[in-house]
Formats: sequence, structure tokens, C-alpha cells
Amino acid sequence: MSVHFERWPFAPPANRLPEEEERWWETCHVPHPALEVIESHSQWCVLRGGAQHGKSTLLRALKRRQDASALILEDEVFSDPREEAPQGNILYRILFHASWALRDRLRTQPEWFSHLSRTQLEFLRWAVEKFHGPRAFLRWLDGLPADHAQAMEKIPFEDLYPTQTASMDVDGQLEELVNLCHRLGYQQVLIHIDTPPFLSAGQQSEIRAMLGWLKPMQRYGIKVILAVPSLFSKEEISELGRGRLTLLDLETPPDFTKEVVERHLLASTAGQFQRLEQLCSPDLMRQLENMLEEEFGDFPPGAWLKVAEIVLEIAAKTEQVPLTEETFSVIRLAYAARCQPLRLGAPDMPPGVWRGRQWLNLDRALYEFLRLLMERKGKCVNHKMLHTSKSNLHTLASRLKKVIEPGPDYDVYLKNRKGEGYWLENFISLQTHRP
Repeated sequence: MSVHFERWPFAPPANRLPEEEERWWETCHVPHPALEVIESHSQWCVLRGGAQHGKSTLLRALKRRQDASALILEDEVFSDPREEAPQGNILYRILFHASWALRDRLRTQPEWFSHLSRTQLEFLRWAVEKFHGPRAFLRWLDGLPADHAQAMEKIPFEDLYPTQTASMDVDGQLEELVNLCHRLGYQQVLIHIDTPPFLSAGQQSEIRAMLGWLKPMQRYGIKVILAVPSLFSKEEISELGRGRLTLLDLETPPDFTKEVVERHLLASTAGQFQRLEQLCSPDLMRQLENMLEEEFGDFPPGAWLKVAEIVLEIAAKTEQVPLTEETFSVIRLAYAARCQPLRLGAPDMPPGVWRGRQWLNLDRALYEFLRLLMERKGKCVNHKMLHTSKSNLHTLASRLKKVIEPGPDYDVYLKNRKGEGYWLENFISLQTHRP
């Protein structure tokens, strides 16, 4: 059977064209039940859940629904390793992002200047210059109509709030920000904070400090929605927040996951296929379920979507539908190569490595060998570098392959070139681990 499919439904949001993104929301998105719960609570919210369960998609859905009524700030301090990302405490980052967003709002809609009081203009000048520098303030003025630029220039800069932690300064900054946003038509200020599945010890400490700083949580009109991996226990989050936040465990019922996959298949194949069972035999489906359960312990929708795209590729190439269990090795190889990079465990963990979201224990010799391979960044390691014999190197490599490869006949991670040695592919470099 001829199989035709489009890739855009499975692409990351940043890789979709604007029209594809709109189609995705209309045809592929399944609203999560937690969406209504988050909107109904005025407290700070913590979304706790495993990898590929849809925390990031839920944040995007909230932004789409509330963009017109709230000033939504996306804080990428944990998910974006760029050096220019603000590195201060949560109050610093709120004001950093808010001042820039308000600067842009008034640049594109300068008529809103007339809605602001003298006090609010003083606060706005302070915030732009305090968090982005005098030059950013002057560049902003250059883009404004002359009368508004002259009026703002006449307002002298005064360091209204010299500290970020003093109780009165915290209250004052947040109150002025909320009042300013209300005057510009925003009902509240929402801060979305997403986090990757792997967090360094320093990032974990920063999240705990943020959740334990109660003062910002008490300010009406300011709401943080934080998505965290399940390494944070429910008890720890509740204890840190001391009743001032809403904790939601992001669970994905089987029916929800099924509908997510069905919508993506329908959109991708123009209705040719709706269910994964149409593309896979029962035996193959069982093997795929075992594969995902081995990695995640359950069946997250994001992982099933990655599997569905691979299945469509193979079905289109082979024109064989349904695919049989003999195809599993091909699917497994593709899934490991695309979705399961190796990452060393944190220094305070026992020796081991993450393969995707599956933890693999290593003895000390294998751990040090793997670490050296990662440090070499894809360059060969030979027996001389290990001060051992060729025979011992091959034994070490054989032992490592048995642990990290998804099967005895796979060659996803550890590669060999005769006479040169071994090198590693499909891994996350040690340099990407933030302190």
C-alpha cells in the first residue's frame, strides 16, 4: 500500500511555518484537562511531570489563550543556555522581561502613553534603564514619536528600588508593575518558566530558592507558572510553597495520549490513517509499548508521536502496511539515534549514564572510558591513551557496547575504525552541563 504523509505535524514549533503552526493548533492540539485548572487558580502554579508528558505544550496553550488579556513573560533561564539570559533572582527576571515587553508595547502603540501617570512613567524609565542599560533606553526613545520621546527624556533617572530583596522594595516594585500593566489593559502578569528534563545541581537549588521565597507569591496580579520534572517530589514542592502555590501533577490518561496520536496521524496523512494500529501489527505494537515503558515507565504522548513519525517513514519507504514485528529493529535503531542521546549522570550520582530517559549503571572503568570518549567530542580513543593493550581496549569497548547500545546488533553510539580506535556519537557533550 502506498503511504503518503507530511512531516509538519511532528516538527518542533520553532520548525513549523506560521501557517503550519496555526493548522497544528486547529487539527492536532488536544487541550489538556489541567488547562482549566491552571486558569482558575490565582496562585502560583507548579506543573510537575515526566519527560514528554506535555508540560511545554501546556504552557504554549496557556499563552495562546491568555495572550490578549495578560502580559505573558516567558522566562527561559533554565531552558536557554545563552549567556545573555538574565541570571538574577525571580524578581529580577520578572522586571527584566516585563520592562522589555512594555517598552515594545509602547513603541508599537504610543497612544497608550496618555493612560500612564507621572509616577508610572518614572517607574517605566527606571525599569528599562535599570535592567537593560542607558543605551537601551535611548534606543527606545529614538523609535518613539517626537513628543513622547521628549516627554520621557525629561523624566530624570532615579534608582527607585536599589535592592532586590528588601521587603519594602519587593512590594513596591511588584505593586508598581501590576498598576502599570492594569493601566495598559492587562488583567495580570503571567510568568511562564519551562525547564528541561535534566537540571544541574545549581539549577535545582535556584528553583528551590524561588519556590521558597514567599514574598513575590503574595502579590495580587503576579502569577508564575513553573513546569518542573518529576525529580522534585510533591512533598518538597508543597513544603517550599507553604500553601501559597497550586501543585498539579501532570498525568496523561491513555485516552488523552490516544487522541493526541490520532489527530497527528490524521493531519499528517490527510485522513489515510487515524490509528497507529492500522500501521503496526499487534506484535509490533506490543514491542513498541515495551520499548517506551522500559524508558519512561509509562506511555507519554510526546514519545508516541516520535514513534509514529518513524513508523510512517518506514511504511512510506517499504509500502508495507501493517508493519510486522520484523520491522522493530529498524524502528528501534531510528528511535535510539533520534531520541535517546547519551548523557553522563551528575557527579553526585553513582557511576552511570542516561540513554534518553533510561538510567544505565556502569562500573567505574566503563564510566571513565565513556567520559573520555565524550571529552574527545567524536575523536578516536586508542589503547595508548588508556595506557593499555589493544586487547584490553577491545574488551572494554565490548563491555560498554553491551550496556549502552539498545541491542547486540545495534551500532548507535560506540563506533570503531580499524587501526585508529573508538569514538562516540549521539551524545550530549559534557560542556552543555550548566553548573
